[in-house]
Amino acid sequence: MDTIFIIIIILIFGIIIKKLFTQTINPYRFSKILIWAQQGKYFNFLGYPIFYYDSSVRDASAMSKPTLLLLHGYPTSSIDWLYMRDELEQRFHIIAPDYIGYGLSAKPISFPYTISSQVNMIEQLMNSLNLNQFHIMAHDVGDTIAQEFLARQIDDRQYIIQSIVFLNGGLFPEAHRPFFMMKMLKTPIIGVIIQYIVSRSLFSLTINRVFGPSTKRTKQELDEITDLLFYNAPYNLIQQLQCYINERIICRDRWVNAINKVQKLEKNPIPIRMINGPFDPISGKHMVDRYREIIINPDICLLDTNIGHYPNLEDPENTLKHFFDFHNSIST
Repeated sequence: MDTIFIIIIILIFGIIIKKLFTQTINPYRFSKILIWAQQGKYFNFLGYPIFYYDSSVRDASAMSKPTLLLLHGYPTSSIDWLYMRDELEQRFHIIAPDYIGYGLSAKPISFPYTISSQVNMIEQLMNSLNLNQFHIMAHDVGDTIAQEFLARQIDDRQYIIQSIVFLNGGLFPEAHRPFFMMKMLKTPIIGVIIQYIVSRSLFSLTINRVFGPSTKRTKQELDEITDLLFYNAPYNLIQQLQCYINERIICRDRWVNAINKVQKLEKNPIPIRMINGPFDPISGKHMVDRYREIIINPDICLLDTNIGHYPNLEDPENTLKHFFDFHNSIST
């Protein structure tokens, strides 16, 4: 009991200190984020505003093109797709949401930040836009969200997933190698304390560890990421968001089996490709090796050996090449 009391006191003290010495976070101070926000829209989910990018804002012909749902990673947001957007828009109608708890979307203090809740939100978004068939490209936690989409496709949802491209992500929990801080952040109480005691600069350094040796982010780019992460964030946000790591273990069979099952569906089988940055210490080449062991007819494209966890940021040109080669092959 005394230990719990001491932890609570430390937490309260940390919150007060951080509030006193931390400047108000304003991601709109960065022109890149401001322009992205101005080109986006908001959708109401359970009373919470959810930000999403819809290419029809810029592209008058978007509605005549096939739809591509872009699912970003943790701890970033839909702006991750900015460097691939122009090329993708030439062929697709793009929808790229910020999940609840991420980016410019609402970050309620009390919300079940589960993968299922995120998929429920995206399902409602796509339904509100009358988009009932779409391709998916996903990254990191977006891979896990896409896996739940695949599992629901087997459950006979009324929408049709036309294809999936996975970028680096923890598809198999036994092959996922999270950093020590990631493990601590998902731990109740401890994760909350870390969120308020650890400086944003240390978070930035942790983020940069997953990039390749020649593709690390600049200080401004890291500030953009952390501003979007902590913008309007409650005291316990990071600890809650990190719990998807636990869900991967609990739902492992459902989500892993779904990848194989959807490729064998009699009606509308779903083609799948993996594009991987092998330098990634969390889900790089070792995740590819596990993918080859488990997945039937694995379709894998490896990027340069120095590309890390964020192919869409570190090597958008070659990621796009492999993505379009895949879509050219399935369209014929």
